[in-house]
Amino acid sequence: MTREDCTKGFFVSFDFSSDALSEIQSFFTKSGKAIIPLTVSEILDEQIAMKLA
Repeated sequence: MTREDCTKGFFVSFDFSSDALSEIQSFFTKSGKAIIPLTVSEILDEQIAMKLA
């Protein structure tokens, strides 16, 4: 994200630990760039619309 100067990026995983979510928030606080954590189940259940808004 930093190299390409993107303002939004996505991480896809089966699950996220609280530490991972904390690091995502810390990255946003420091850089102003948002990482959207998506789980595989959210994608398969088509529950991603709220996170992409």
